[in-house]
Amino acid sequence: MGDCGKSCIVKRAVEITEIDYRRYGILYNLSGDGVDTGNTNHSAGDGWEDTDTNVSLLDTPGALGYTLGSGTPFEAVEMERHLHTQEAQIPAEEAIVFCLAEACDGAPKAEDVVPVILRPGFVFVIHRGVWHSASHGIGGAVRYYWQALAYVNEPTVWEEIEGGAVRVEA
Repeated sequence: MGDCGKSCIVKRAVEITEIDYRRYGILYNLSGDGVDTGNTNHSAGDGWEDTDTNVSLLDTPGALGYTLGSGTPFEAVEMERHLHTQEAQIPAEEAIVFCLAEACDGAPKAEDVVPVILRPGFVFVIHRGVWHSASHGIGGAVRYYWQALAYVNEPTVWEEIEGGAVRVEA
Protein backbone atom coordinates (compact mmCIF):
# COMPACT_ATOMS: atom_id res chain seq x y z
CA MET A 1 0.00 0.00 0.00
CA GLY A 2 2.89 2.35 0.58
CA ASP A 3 3.27 5.74 2.19
CA CYS A 4 2.49 8.96 0.39
CA GLY A 5 4.52 11.23 2.67
CA LYS A 6 3.62 14.27 4.74
CA SER A 7 1.67 16.01 1.99
CA CYS A 8 -0.86 13.21 1.70
CA ILE A 9 -3.74 11.97 3.85
CA VAL A 10 -4.63 8.26 3.66
CA LYS A 11 -8.35 7.42 3.68
CA ARG A 12 -10.23 4.15 3.28
CA ALA A 13 -13.25 4.14 0.97
CA VAL A 14 -16.64 3.35 2.56
CA GLU A 15 -19.89 2.13 1.05
CA ILE A 16 -21.89 5.13 -0.12
CA THR A 17 -24.87 3.85 1.90
CA GLU A 18 -22.79 4.26 5.10
CA ILE A 19 -22.56 8.07 4.81
CA ASP A 20 -25.09 10.88 4.58
CA TYR A 21 -24.95 10.82 0.78
CA ARG A 22 -27.80 13.36 0.48
CA ARG A 23 -25.25 16.13 1.19
CA TYR A 24 -23.54 15.23 -2.10
CA GLY A 25 -26.28 13.96 -4.39
CA ILE A 26 -29.09 11.51 -5.04
CA LEU A 27 -28.65 7.74 -4.74
CA TYR A 28 -30.80 5.33 -6.74
CA ASN A 29 -30.88 1.59 -6.05
CA LEU A 30 -31.89 -0.25 -9.21
CA SER A 31 -30.43 -3.58 -8.04
CA GLY A 32 -33.45 -4.86 -6.12
CA ASP A 33 -31.24 -5.85 -3.18
CA GLY A 34 -33.52 -4.28 -0.57
CA VAL A 35 -31.67 -1.01 0.16
CA ASP A 36 -34.47 1.54 -0.24
CA THR A 37 -33.14 4.88 -1.47
CA GLY A 38 -36.50 6.04 -2.83
CA ASN A 39 -37.22 7.55 -6.24
CA THR A 40 -37.64 4.20 -8.00
CA ASN A 41 -40.42 2.12 -9.51
CA HIS A 42 -40.36 -1.67 -9.63
CA SER A 43 -42.32 -3.95 -11.96
CA ALA A 44 -42.18 -7.58 -13.04
CA GLY A 45 -43.82 -9.87 -15.51
CA ASP A 46 -43.45 -13.30 -17.05
CA GLY A 47 -39.69 -13.78 -17.28
CA TRP A 48 -38.62 -10.23 -16.50
CA GLU A 49 -38.13 -7.78 -13.65
CA ASP A 50 -37.43 -4.05 -13.89
CA THR A 51 -36.52 -1.12 -11.67
CA ASP A 52 -36.31 2.44 -12.98
CA THR A 53 -35.99 5.95 -11.62
CA ASN A 54 -39.35 7.67 -11.16
CA VAL A 55 -37.87 11.02 -12.19
CA SER A 56 -35.43 12.03 -14.92
CA LEU A 57 -31.90 11.05 -13.94
CA LEU A 58 -30.58 14.58 -14.57
CA ASP A 59 -32.39 17.90 -14.54
CA THR A 60 -30.81 18.81 -17.91
CA PRO A 61 -30.20 16.88 -21.12
CA GLY A 62 -27.07 14.81 -20.72
CA ALA A 63 -24.38 13.12 -22.74
CA LEU A 64 -23.43 9.55 -21.84
CA GLY A 65 -19.76 8.74 -21.29
CA TYR A 66 -17.85 5.49 -20.78
CA THR A 67 -14.55 5.86 -18.92
CA LEU A 68 -11.68 3.58 -17.91
CA GLY A 69 -10.37 4.32 -14.43
CA SER A 70 -7.27 2.84 -12.81
CA GLY A 71 -7.54 0.72 -9.70
CA THR A 72 -7.05 1.43 -6.03
CA PRO A 73 -5.09 2.51 -4.24
CA PHE A 74 -4.92 5.89 -6.01
CA GLU A 75 -3.98 9.42 -5.08
CA ALA A 76 -6.54 12.15 -5.66
CA VAL A 77 -4.52 15.32 -6.26
CA GLU A 78 -7.34 17.37 -7.78
CA MET A 79 -11.10 17.24 -7.99
CA GLU A 80 -13.69 18.66 -10.36
CA ARG A 81 -17.06 20.29 -9.98
CA HIS A 82 -19.79 21.34 -12.37
CA LEU A 83 -21.92 24.40 -11.73
CA HIS A 84 -23.90 23.91 -14.95
CA THR A 85 -24.96 20.27 -14.55
CA GLN A 86 -25.42 17.33 -12.26
CA GLU A 87 -23.30 14.26 -13.02
CA ALA A 88 -24.41 10.64 -12.70
CA GLN A 89 -21.87 7.93 -11.84
CA ILE A 90 -22.92 4.46 -13.01
CA PRO A 91 -20.79 1.36 -12.39
CA ALA A 92 -20.71 -1.02 -15.35
CA GLU A 93 -19.86 -4.55 -14.16
CA GLU A 94 -17.75 -3.81 -11.09
CA ALA A 95 -17.86 -1.40 -8.15
CA ILE A 96 -16.27 2.01 -8.51
CA VAL A 97 -14.52 4.19 -5.95
CA PHE A 98 -14.52 7.99 -6.12
CA CYS A 99 -14.03 10.95 -3.81
CA LEU A 100 -16.63 13.52 -2.82
CA ALA A 101 -16.36 16.88 -1.04
CA GLU A 102 -19.20 19.28 -0.35
CA ALA A 103 -19.71 22.34 -2.52
CA CYS A 104 -17.74 25.33 -1.26
CA ASP A 105 -16.43 28.68 -2.50
CA GLY A 106 -12.79 27.56 -2.76
CA ALA A 107 -10.94 24.37 -3.57
CA PRO A 108 -11.87 21.17 -1.70
CA LYS A 109 -9.89 20.53 1.49
CA ALA A 110 -8.15 17.20 2.06
CA GLU A 111 -9.80 16.69 5.46
CA ASP A 112 -13.27 17.10 3.85
CA VAL A 113 -12.73 14.50 1.11
CA VAL A 114 -14.86 11.35 1.51
CA PRO A 115 -13.94 8.31 -0.65
CA VAL A 116 -16.99 6.16 -1.44
CA ILE A 117 -17.73 2.80 -3.06
CA LEU A 118 -20.64 2.57 -5.50
CA ARG A 119 -21.78 -0.94 -6.42
CA PRO A 120 -23.30 -2.12 -9.72
CA GLY A 121 -27.06 -1.62 -9.70
CA PHE A 122 -26.72 1.73 -7.96
CA VAL A 123 -26.55 5.15 -9.62
CA PHE A 124 -25.31 8.27 -7.84
CA VAL A 125 -26.23 11.70 -9.22
CA ILE A 126 -23.80 14.32 -7.93
CA HIS A 127 -25.33 17.72 -7.10
CA ARG A 128 -24.13 20.82 -8.93
CA GLY A 129 -21.06 22.32 -7.29
CA VAL A 130 -20.09 19.17 -5.36
CA TRP A 131 -16.42 18.28 -5.79
CA HIS A 132 -15.63 14.79 -7.07
CA SER A 133 -12.73 12.81 -8.43
CA ALA A 134 -12.63 10.46 -11.36
CA SER A 135 -13.78 6.94 -10.51
CA HIS A 136 -11.48 3.95 -10.01
CA GLY A 137 -11.84 0.21 -9.57
CA ILE A 138 -11.43 -1.76 -6.36
CA GLY A 139 -8.02 -3.24 -7.00
CA GLY A 140 -7.77 -3.18 -10.78
CA ALA A 141 -8.85 -0.89 -13.57
CA VAL A 142 -12.57 -0.67 -14.26
CA ARG A 143 -14.96 0.88 -16.78
CA TYR A 144 -17.91 2.99 -15.70
CA TYR A 145 -20.56 5.19 -17.25
CA TRP A 146 -21.27 8.81 -16.47
CA GLN A 147 -23.98 11.15 -17.64
CA ALA A 148 -23.85 14.96 -17.60
CA LEU A 149 -24.50 17.98 -19.78
CA ALA A 150 -21.21 17.94 -21.70
CA TYR A 151 -20.13 20.00 -24.68
CA VAL A 152 -16.99 21.52 -26.18
CA ASN A 153 -15.49 24.08 -23.77
CA GLU A 154 -17.99 23.23 -21.03
CA PRO A 155 -17.27 25.16 -17.80
CA THR A 156 -15.97 22.27 -15.69
CA VAL A 157 -13.65 23.38 -12.88
CA TRP A 158 -10.66 21.25 -11.73
CA GLU A 159 -8.79 22.36 -8.60
CA GLU A 160 -5.93 20.92 -6.59
CA ILE A 161 -7.00 19.59 -3.21
CA GLU A 162 -6.06 22.07 -0.49
CA GLY A 163 -3.80 20.43 2.12
CA GLY A 164 -2.29 17.86 -0.25
CA ALA A 165 -3.29 14.71 -2.03
CA VAL A 166 -5.65 12.09 -0.61
CA ARG A 167 -4.49 8.49 -0.98
CA VAL A 168 -7.57 6.28 -1.31
CA GLU A 169 -7.51 2.62 -0.32
CA ALA A 170 -10.41 0.22 -0.78
